Amino acid sequence: MTLQNKQAYPKVCLDILDTLKKGLSSSLTYHCLEHTLDVANVCNFYINHYEIESSIADLIRIAAISHDYGYIKSPINHEENSILLVKPYLSLLYSKEELKLISGMIRATKVPQNPHTLYEEILADADLDYLGRNDYDMWSNRLYLEFSHFGVVNSEKEWLAMQIQFLENHTYHTALAKTNRDQAKIIKVEELQDRLNKN
Repeated sequence: MTLQNKQAYPKVCLDILDTLKKGLSSSLTYHCLEHTLDVANVCNFYINHYEIESSIADLIRIAAISHDYGYIKSPINHEENSILLVKPYLSLLYSKEELKLISGMIRATKVPQNPHTLYEEILADADLDYLGRNDYDMWSNRLYLEFSHFGVVNSEKEWLAMQIQFLENHTYHTALAKTNRDQAKIIKVEELQDRLNKN
């Protein structure tokens, strides 16, 4: 997967991506560089759809690229770690107010999500966009492998039950995501329930 509209990204984003490429553990089969790029590309779609001005669009892109940066250190509190670790990249380039906006967007990806602005809603929805997409199974399997490796789940049956509960409790925030992703989630819950019943 490649970064779409690469020319639209500030150099700092490319520097952060380069560090992610070198620093993320290979055991992170879901929270990997490809996921970061996926979230960034989905954010570009939202930026275009909502016709967001370029200065704010830059901040959304930076938040997208940075939202899982904390995984370099630890999965625990990775959102706050992401904010702390990317600050040296950003503090010389952006104002305190801009840094506050970026931090708010990164925090909006923390589950359970609780975004407060459209920009935070975009990050939150982009981070879990795959839940309502045709490639759900691929991303879900990657997360299952990661969770299995770290002992979060111990069986496929446990994983299926966890995914059903997560999908049923999850809510998209933007009108765009509700329109384009909600129906696929409903169908996926039915499929997963059938698999669980046969397991």
